[in-house]
Amino acid sequence: MTHRFFKSVLCSLTIMLLCACPKAPEPKNENENLPAPPTKVLDYLSLSVQYMMNQQKNDGFFNYEYNFITGNYTNWDNVIHQTRAGYVLAKYYSFLIRNNIDPAVAPVVRESVAKALNAYVSASLSHQNMPGQLISFYYNKGGSIMLPPLRAEAASEEQKKQRLNAEVAATAFALLAEITYWEATSDATFAPDREKWRDALAFHLNDCLKHPSDKSFFQPEAWLALAVYNVFFPKDKEINDLMLKTDEAYTGKYRPIRDIRDYSWDMAAAYIRYQKTKNSYLINFTVKQTSLLLNDIYTQHDTAVNSCSLAYGLADASLILAKDPSFSRLEKTALGRSQLEYYSSLKYMLLPEQTWISLGPGRTLHSQDFKKFAGAYIYGQHSPRTSLELSEMCILTGMRFSNEDIQELKQP
Repeated sequence: MTHRFFKSVLCSLTIMLLCACPKAPEPKNENENLPAPPTKVLDYLSLSVQYMMNQQKNDGFFNYEYNFITGNYTNWDNVIHQTRAGYVLAKYYSFLIRNNIDPAVAPVVRESVAKALNAYVSASLSHQNMPGQLISFYYNKGGSIMLPPLRAEAASEEQKKQRLNAEVAATAFALLAEITYWEATSDATFAPDREKWRDALAFHLNDCLKHPSDKSFFQPEAWLALAVYNVFFPKDKEINDLMLKTDEAYTGKYRPIRDIRDYSWDMAAAYIRYQKTKNSYLINFTVKQTSLLLNDIYTQHDTAVNSCSLAYGLADASLILAKDPSFSRLEKTALGRSQLEYYSSLKYMLLPEQTWISLGPGRTLHSQDFKKFAGAYIYGQHSPRTSLELSEMCILTGMRFSNEDIQELKQP
């Protein structure tokens, strides 16, 4: 995307936001005005990453969600998003090193990733009749967005299944965080934990292959994590064979899109696997899922919500579709929609010195708390809450759309 188009989008979004605010009374002073947004994706990334690191607690985990209506952090938490935070920061650290950006900030990000990995190790538990270890909140941390904190022995079979799925997805992101960290730093501190997480995820995917009719059991995050593992450890025959079987089993048949999470991580995994294997059925899978998403599920752009998760999945889909010229029309549609969703979502990032947000026509929310959360994203126009999940997806997507800024930095 060109800077000209980016700036025009930002100007349009700023005008929309200002027009949504009541015309009376007028702001009493300059501090009441909405701060000018950044003009570069790299600046949005920097603010968001700094916010995430500011939310990291002493134990290595992160504050999850803040409600500006109540003025307090909520009780919600999510083990998947907690480990994904480490992965996102590891990706950003690698991004800084690879592009020689912000050399003073990179060591701080690295330290944050190492702190998060230590937290994930501390929350890793062995399960009966299962090799390796999975990361769990449910037996050693109170509260979850997914399930109430029940004792393991008191949980129903369905609850146990949901908890296991959450632990598998969380472990997948921990493995991705460790591999990304290790690849960027050569620090093998967490290599023993890497193998424990690898073993547990391999067991899960093998178990899924034994129950092909139960597609709800399959976690695309595990597919992605072991796909990345396979790139860095290609001599692991078990994972080589497992990946080929998983590719065929879950891309050759109908796979429902339960939510945007399914689609986004399916696309991320399919892209990694296509780069490795060049198997055409991965492109066909991408065509099928992307067509379903755009034609039946997300048919219209919604300006009132943060859509970074949708943007991320479509960005990866466009990378796969670009490999086959016969799908160029769908590739352009996916990329264009991804850009629209991402750049539209930027208006939901809180800016330094911001003191109010629009809640829709004629409604605003004023709070000095906004200044403390510069770089955070809120859910949308009608939901003034931050979320660790939102920051993660907007950072991942922003790195996809930062190439022009990076090229500009490298110009003499």
